[in-house]
Amino acid sequence: MRDLRVLIVVDNFRIGGIERLALDQLCMLSDLDIPSEAHYRQFRATAENPNFLSLEAKRISEKSLKIKSMPDSRFSQIIHISRLLRAQRFNVVINLSVGATIILRIAKFFSFSTTQIHTIVQQLPSLSAPLQRWKRFVYATFSNHLYCYSHAVAKDWNNRISKNLLSRFTLGLRRPSVLRNGVYLGRLPVVAQNSVTKIKTNRIVFIGRNVSWKNPELIASLLRAKKNRDLTALIVMPSISQNYIGKLMSEFGSRVQFEIGKRIEDVIFKEGDVNVYPVNYGPQAPFIESISINCLEMACLGIPSLITKGGSETWPELVEMGLLYEVDWNNSESLDSALERAKSLVPDETLVNRAQKLISIENNLRSLIQDKE
Repeated sequence: MRDLRVLIVVDNFRIGGIERLALDQLCMLSDLDIPSEAHYRQFRATAENPNFLSLEAKRISEKSLKIKSMPDSRFSQIIHISRLLRAQRFNVVINLSVGATIILRIAKFFSFSTTQIHTIVQQLPSLSAPLQRWKRFVYATFSNHLYCYSHAVAKDWNNRISKNLLSRFTLGLRRPSVLRNGVYLGRLPVVAQNSVTKIKTNRIVFIGRNVSWKNPELIASLLRAKKNRDLTALIVMPSISQNYIGKLMSEFGSRVQFEIGKRIEDVIFKEGDVNVYPVNYGPQAPFIESISINCLEMACLGIPSLITKGGSETWPELVEMGLLYEVDWNNSESLDSALERAKSLVPDETLVNRAQKLISIENNLRSLIQDKE
């Protein structure tokens, strides 16, 4: 990897999947001794919200990770990146901001750089407004290489582009190939089943933001069911209102626990935990991708996840290993069956090691930099 230098571009470092991926990539590049920096476009969006720069401040400092903000205007960002490419001679750009693709291309031109722009799409096109979706398709044509993190995104993208002859010829120059996300293993807790003694009851886990499309209300529904009276719950969120906590505590008392604003490695998971990720994108999304980075983190600990039906195509190995179970959330029998099977999983060291080797962020990075080694 001699002379390889990597620049990561992202919109902001608010707590979310794209931002988590950027930081994991940066940590892995540090471990591989590859010079790298991350530059983000939205200072206010980062500073005014729960963010990874605060949450991961200790790791960022210990690893001497270089993370910098860009100026606000697009013109200033072009100048900023042009100077970066000339001075630092980055030969790979990992672009996690589709909107930055044109900026990167113009900066590449004015800096006379030969850097390769690898743009990674992290959202289903169907979930964008029509104008925003069209802009994303246009921006993508300015990338040297276009990737997406799931088969659902690739199918949705290609389906939209192929709808008519004009879009195929004007926007079909860049079709995304699937490049799966990964997890930086150095930030995970110890394997759950080795950290505690075996417990007699099971616990459901919800990890993520309190947004409607992630359906956090499912936790309350599961706890209310008479057949689940021995079930407890752990809710892990970057932030949450005291009103929401009070509402659940008043109904369920000690059966529900909260871990708010913590790093995933500082949360104690237990043998018998079952992660639930009941996403519902609505009827406007013809394709489903229901495996979050949190699901991958749990798989690395040997903890199974229940996910939305039709969303496991990208990670069939995890289904075969018993770490993913598809659920029709509107069908109680489907949910009960998947929950019982997941609760019965007893992961061993071989399973955990296999999952970690499969999910490691190093696999994601190798695919992006292999032509530069």
